[in-house]
Amino acid sequence: MQADIDSIVRSIVYVRKIFRGQDFGEVMTTSSYKDDWKLVPRADEHKYLNTVKKPLPQANVPDTAPFPPLLNHFIMLERQQKREPLAEPPRLPIKPVLVPKPHIVPEA
Repeated sequence: MQADIDSIVRSIVYVRKIFRGQDFGEVMTTSSYKDDWKLVPRADEHKYLNTVKKPLPQANVPDTAPFPPLLNHFIMLERQQKREPLAEPPRLPIKPVLVPKPHIVPEA
């Protein structure tokens, strides 16, 4: 019975989305029934709007990482067979993943 009510009742709300300390501004969502959102009374609104939060430190991620030991061993053997220089151990390149920001609704 609960699933039937959820499929019938639809609502669209505009919320100020803050995720992991990053403010995404005002966004439109249909998932207002989740526990992730908190309705703030008008009287307490100033407490939330006037708080100053420290920005999260940016993580410095290296561009490369070492291969696992067994794979490193096989790569070095392959280099030896091809008579390539063995001066430095091989490193695995790491590609940065960009996470798109959610759709931001302009204020009217």
